[in-house]
Amino acid sequence: MLIGMIGSWWKRPRNEVGRVSVMPPWSIWLGALVLLVMAAVSMWTLFGLFGAGSPQDKIRLEIVKLAGSIVVGTGGAVALLLAARRQRATELQLAQNERDLAQKERAAADARHDAAERRITELYSSAAEQLGSDKAPVRLAALHALERLGQDNPGHRQTVVDLLCAYLRMRDTSSDDQEGQVRLTAQRLLTTHLRPQARGDGKFWAGMDLDLTRATLVAWDMAGCSVRSALFDGADFRDDAAFRQTEFGGAVSFRDARFHGAASFDRARFRDAAGFGAAVALGEISFRAAEFDGAASFDGADFLDRTSFSGGRFGAAGSFRQVVFRGGVSFREAQFREAASFAAAEFRDEASFGGATFHGSASFGEARFHGAASFREAEFHGAAWFDQAQLGEPDFSGARMLTPDPATAQGWRQPGWRLTAVDGEVPDEQQRRWFRFAPAD
Repeated sequence: MLIGMIGSWWKRPRNEVGRVSVMPPWSIWLGALVLLVMAAVSMWTLFGLFGAGSPQDKIRLEIVKLAGSIVVGTGGAVALLLAARRQRATELQLAQNERDLAQKERAAADARHDAAERRITELYSSAAEQLGSDKAPVRLAALHALERLGQDNPGHRQTVVDLLCAYLRMRDTSSDDQEGQVRLTAQRLLTTHLRPQARGDGKFWAGMDLDLTRATLVAWDMAGCSVRSALFDGADFRDDAAFRQTEFGGAVSFRDARFHGAASFDRARFRDAAGFGAAVALGEISFRAAEFDGAASFDGADFLDRTSFSGGRFGAAGSFRQVVFRGGVSFREAQFREAASFAAAEFRDEASFGGATFHGSASFGEARFHGAASFREAEFHGAAWFDQAQLGEPDFSGARMLTPDPATAQGWRQPGWRLTAVDGEVPDEQQRRWFRFAPAD
């Protein structure tokens, strides 16, 4: 080892201190020769000193052996230390190599990501520019390019949806059939990716937000779609509109929307607030078995044809203040879990609340019923107000009210009807019991 160090030192140039050098081959042979010479000299010396075999020579020989063992052991420890040092140096070098490799991989990944983002940006910008073309085929090609971009790049799907919605929000002031086809294509490409049944082939885009404020939508078909939030404020629905079994995960608004044809929201699910304030429905509109988990507001809406909320479920407050139902309306078997307000609502044709259940308060104050009003078998679990309401000849057959105060119940008055206690009815923990509506004497 000493010879190797000397050989390495001898080989290193004087002006390159610190540079790693390689042991020259001749140093190995020199080291072997030195070891042989040392072994021969040691044997000769030991024979000369302790060759007589006297007791003192034996003792000295044992001391020499012990010293030799110590020297050999010390040398072994030094060798072990050097081996450990080499092992640590090797491990450090491997760790450094791994870090360098990881850094290179990250740099390569970042470079690929940047290149992909630049390509996506270029494609998006090109498609957006083509949408402004005056040629319908160019606009159609741009729509399909955007659709492919969103399909291949999930992180950019909301951006693609926003651009499709922006195109549909632009006013359709022309009667060009080609432009009509372009808009129908945009609608179809948008709704196709909003249907969960497309999940199997990877075409469903989950968690999208729609902004179709003041958009003109022709034969809009969103049946079976699922979106997060949606804005249709001031939207103009030409022909029929379909929202059957549509699920709105967030807030949705149809304020000031206008439905020119029939509109179906049958079995739709509104998981957050739903607003239809001041909406106008010229054709028949249906919310059969629709579920409103959040507050539902139809204040000031105008329904010119038949309207149905039969079997609807209102999990939060339902507000129909100042709504005008010009055609027949049905709330049969509807469930109102919290307060329901029909204050100042106007029913110009027959209105049915048969079998409806009001778990919260029900307010019909100042409501006007111009046609038949049926509350047959309806249940009022909370307070019910009909102050200054014009009911004509209402039908409360089989209806009942849960109230804690018989005096209040007996004081309830409607033309031709009175409340009577149910025989054998036991008050509950809140001292409420059922009172039936019966024809007045």
